[in-house]
Amino acid sequence: MTAIGGRGDSLAKIASANVGTNATDRLTAVARALAGIVPGAGSALAEVITSAIPKQRLDRVAAFVVLLAKEVERLSAAEKLASHSSMPLIEEGISQASGAFSEQRRLYLAKCVAHGVNADEIDKLNELKILQLLEEVGDDELLLLDALDDPKARDKLSALQPPQLRANAPVEERAKGELHRASYRKLLSIGLLSSSPYTDEPRRWRYGKHGELEEAPYVSALGRMVLVRVGLRPGGPEVT
Repeated sequence: MTAIGGRGDSLAKIASANVGTNATDRLTAVARALAGIVPGAGSALAEVITSAIPKQRLDRVAAFVVLLAKEVERLSAAEKLASHSSMPLIEEGISQASGAFSEQRRLYLAKCVAHGVNADEIDKLNELKILQLLEEVGDDELLLLDALDDPKARDKLSALQPPQLRANAPVEERAKGELHRASYRKLLSIGLLSSSPYTDEPRRWRYGKHGELEEAPYVSALGRMVLVRVGLRPGGPEVT
């Protein structure tokens, strides 16, 4: 098996690939470093970056590739990274990473891609679907999903919820409440929440006069899979 762990110099080259005077210099540095990290696949990854990513976003991609390499190393999946069947996952990850403004989002993506790369061949298409679904979920919505799935996270959930609306609340406060409810509706519509712990069948919820949910939603099986893929939940035999 090809090891990534002994290629710290190449990882460092990617991490410092933004020192060039222009985007072309940065791209060249990333491409060379990729070839050092994953022999046989580095050139293919560099080609994806060259063809799909605007040059001004290369810094984000370089940061993502560092995180992806570390996650692949952690899973001992270097050989699978070089597989042609892993390329759709890597391409999708790079595409999303180019628009990821935060390091946390890039880490979520790296964990999700690495999990898909490490999956059996028959499961890679489903892993790609989960990665594509992740693009529809904002970081704040992931945190909401995480809080809803944790029975001990009452404080965590309360911190995410806006204060109860008063009858004469200003527009800004009402807007915050509406945005919060919109997050619930969105997670319901894409299947990450359900109305019952025993079924993933969605149902409309009722809200109280202060904007609070009258009954708590449940995180669906798909929602838990997403939490596992981004590292917010440990994997286990019940979640594959």
